[in-house]
Amino acid sequence: MTDKAQLAAEAQRIKENEALQLALSNIRSEALEGLVRTPATDIEAIRDHQAVARVIDDFLARIEAIIRNGQPRKQAGIV
Repeated sequence: MTDKAQLAAEAQRIKENEALQLALSNIRSEALEGLVRTPATDIEAIRDHQAVARVIDDFLARIEAIIRNGQPRKQAGIV
């Protein structure tokens, strides 16, 4: 197994870990709910909630990218 394939396998395990997914989902939901409850004038709190949601989204996107990068590429060809 190549390094990319090993990383992809580990990333897939992370993606499929129900406890981790639940924790990340709860953190993101709390951040979004915080955005709704925060007064529009509280810029610092708004940025904090946005940052939390952004980190969760970025983490999940990077896990997906690692999985994609570890998958074998199909050979280009004329069909």
